[in-house]
Amino acid sequence: MSYIPPDPSTNTAAVKMLKYQSNAISPWVALQIVPGIGSITLRRLVDHFGSPEAVLKAQTSELDATGWLSIRLKNAILAGPDWRLHKRCMETIEGLGVWTITYRDKEYPKPLGQIPDPPAILYGLGDRNVLNGKAVAVIGSRKASAYGIKAASEIASGLAEKGITVVSGLAPGIDFAAHEATLKSGGVTIAVKGCGIDVPYPRHDKAFIKRITSSGAIITEFPPGTAPEPKNFPIRNRIISGLCLAVVVIEAGLKSGSLITASCALEQGREVMAVPGSIYSNGSTGSHWLIKQGARLVENATDILDGFCIFQTGHAEPDVPNRPNIMSLGPEERLLYNMLDAYPVHIDEIVHSSGLPVAQVNGILLQMELKDLIQVLPGQMYQKK
Repeated sequence: MSYIPPDPSTNTAAVKMLKYQSNAISPWVALQIVPGIGSITLRRLVDHFGSPEAVLKAQTSELDATGWLSIRLKNAILAGPDWRLHKRCMETIEGLGVWTITYRDKEYPKPLGQIPDPPAILYGLGDRNVLNGKAVAVIGSRKASAYGIKAASEIASGLAEKGITVVSGLAPGIDFAAHEATLKSGGVTIAVKGCGIDVPYPRHDKAFIKRITSSGAIITEFPPGTAPEPKNFPIRNRIISGLCLAVVVIEAGLKSGSLITASCALEQGREVMAVPGSIYSNGSTGSHWLIKQGARLVENATDILDGFCIFQTGHAEPDVPNRPNIMSLGPEERLLYNMLDAYPVHIDEIVHSSGLPVAQVNGILLQMELKDLIQVLPGQMYQKK
């Protein structure tokens, strides 16, 4: 019965612990900090048992019945979390005013809900609503050249001016330039951290962090206090790409973490774009490799926006010659069309949500593609044009 905290009559620390039990996120944090439980395992456990509380209260026989838990993980669940660590996490969440979203919440960002491995929990500061906006990631080298900084700044500014949210990783170099340029243009930016929400890494002026959270957000899937270990950053990269319609890579070497983000983007059905650099610069070898592999070469924000027909809220989309009237679609076509969005949706989700046979769904989607209403992406992903 690992979820039951110590008796408050004999342990004064348990008094605060019991206070945290009234907080809906408390059991989620408790389960997340059990050694050996990552995002995939956490979701799988909660889906199996119904709630994090049920997982933490599970008996040996119940854990055995899952058929897939290792002995080491079963023992870790039975032993329960480090309650002192849990107490520190909860105090940080409450003290900093951190908001949390779990993958089961209705507020969970729709773009992240569509990726293969969505984070089980998100911790954030700022406006959580921006996580559902139209977004493009601008990423690249920490050791960026003046050329790279200028390119990142101009592209981010151009996107921001059209109402596009700019997502990056808060690192020095390209990331910082993208965040800073977005803020200067009055836009919205999201920073995704590879450590705890309370950990000052990378170090930035407090005023800069406040500027981000005043209109945008800083988020992470790691619990408070998590150190910025190298293994965390490839994990967080899937969130950067998952939030976005596209990922733009500026000045990346062949071993750059930006290529990991690009790989995540391809797996998620997002488009990968790259800004070319000098053929004499080792800092652009990764960017050039991406272009050779089929990434779209872009030079400015217009190149990016033209690929998605993204327009600022309040601006009308220009007329498209010969595009059929949506109202003229048949009932099944309209049903599927209304299920699609600007974000890619996998065909399995379309079939499941529509209740129509796979063959019929494929036929309808093909007809809408021929009518230039929808776009087909790699991995059987579909989105509105």
